[in-house]
Amino acid sequence: MSADNIDDDGAGSVSSEDENRCVKLKLPEHIEAYIKKQELHRDVEPSTCDSTLLENVTANYVIAKKIISNLTWQDKSLCKHVCSMWHSAVNSIKREQLWPTDFSVCMRMNSIEYGIKLLKSGNFYTEPLAVLVFTNRTAFIAATRCESLIFHPCEPACEKEHYLIDVIQREVAAPKNCMVTVKGCFVSYLPLPQTSTYKNTIRHAMLLDPDPFLSGISIPAIPNVKFTVINMASVNLIKENFFDVVDKLAETHYIKGALVFANDSYLLHSVEDIIFLNHFKNVQPNVPFAMGGCIVEDTITDQADITHVINGLNRGKDFISRNLISIALFSVPRDMEQDQNCNFDMFSLILESSDWSKPKIQSCINKFSKSIPCFEHSVAIKFSCVGRDQKHELEQQYFRAAFPNTRLIGCYGNGELGINHPVRNDLTDPEEPPKALKIGAKRHRRDPGPQFGLMYSYSTIFVYIGWGKILSQPEST
Repeated sequence: MSADNIDDDGAGSVSSEDENRCVKLKLPEHIEAYIKKQELHRDVEPSTCDSTLLENVTANYVIAKKIISNLTWQDKSLCKHVCSMWHSAVNSIKREQLWPTDFSVCMRMNSIEYGIKLLKSGNFYTEPLAVLVFTNRTAFIAATRCESLIFHPCEPACEKEHYLIDVIQREVAAPKNCMVTVKGCFVSYLPLPQTSTYKNTIRHAMLLDPDPFLSGISIPAIPNVKFTVINMASVNLIKENFFDVVDKLAETHYIKGALVFANDSYLLHSVEDIIFLNHFKNVQPNVPFAMGGCIVEDTITDQADITHVINGLNRGKDFISRNLISIALFSVPRDMEQDQNCNFDMFSLILESSDWSKPKIQSCINKFSKSIPCFEHSVAIKFSCVGRDQKHELEQQYFRAAFPNTRLIGCYGNGELGINHPVRNDLTDPEEPPKALKIGAKRHRRDPGPQFGLMYSYSTIFVYIGWGKILSQPEST
């Protein structure tokens, strides 16, 4: 963990805290002391234990590793500094605990009454490479009393409210600054059936549910993989915030995939507003990459945004971020062959407006699954048009059948961005959207058509992220 990833005070601050109903969370005191390199004095009574037994346990590599493996990733980072043996154990565990962890919060009235839970498919054992969070409109600005949260952020629970996304940030990602939160029209969420989070699966009947709902995925730190977030607050800053950053990254890394979130206020009046994304092809013309995204309502990408929201909540004002476009990039070093025990790659599939019938949707997803390698660990991000909401459960059903061990999250928007990787060989001339599509779906631009290779309408885009051992190779075509 690095102090470069957090604010100077470890969490940011809100003025006149005693007068505010919503309070910014601080880091746990032992983590904050570690970051600031301060000595922490605690008024606790040590447990009575045989000193010889304690020494034998802590000095035994196998036993120490077993104990440390059950700690959160934040506490593991502290354990590395105990001794060289514990340092070695933590590094070994980091290479072994590479599975993703999905989580969700559903704030229905009955959950608020009996306590709000953070459902998670497992503990956050491994330092995250990236944390991706998708919320509906109400969850994006949701705050709740500290005592209403079954996992109290404060011990003992305080009498103030806390911003839900701030709670998630501290629980999952802090003190790293690696979380991207997206506010969409609706949310997609399909955990694995054997996990405790599966009961929060989003089905079609729940899409229009106004209750606050948040879902996310924590992708563990993967050897040789870099996560970069680009934010653009103005079109005039495209060169400084996008081209220069991508050019610099491309000097040492190959981009494996990009997730693009264009803010709802970034109105796409013409395709020229978004074709700057073709620069990825310019910096690596012979290296394919995945891309998926959509026009969303807002994004939060750092602690400053969270503090801005909390200040807005206390003043009774709606929050609008300065992020017109947020881009999350996954890349690997150019000059380093990937560890064969920890491969990483990304692929993307576009279901176009003409891919409307059940057989066509199933066929496209099945062909995609057979054209890419099957990884030991994987997640999928789904971006859909609001006009495809009737296909929500159908697409989830076919996706789960083709990828039975892949968690899926995502959101709905008003215009989709993506490329097919690998290239689809079954494409025909695009058809007009069928009459069954919703006429009232909001459009922000004149549909440029897929011939531009980036923007689509009435589509669904899947981005598959896989790492670890390759269990099977793609079928030959």
